[in-house]
Amino acid sequence: MNKITFYTKDDCPLCDAAWFVVCKLRRRFEFELERVDLTGPGNGAVYGLYCNDIPVVHLNGREVSRHRVSERDLRRLLQGA
Repeated sequence: MNKITFYTKDDCPLCDAAWFVVCKLRRRFEFELERVDLTGPGNGAVYGLYCNDIPVVHLNGREVSRHRVSERDLRRLLQGA
């Protein structure tokens, strides 16, 4: 099964828009979904990587998107995975 990891933090309008896209695609595709709050406990390493670039989306451990999530592009990736 595919897995999407969604890196985010509170009060992020780009994250809200990207989360909407991911949730919309989840109605069509089956995949595991993990939402990681960069400011959460134990997330200092990913915070250092992505603090200025959120949201970040990984598909099966590989980064596929930063800042904005294209529904079309993510759908194609899920179809091909």
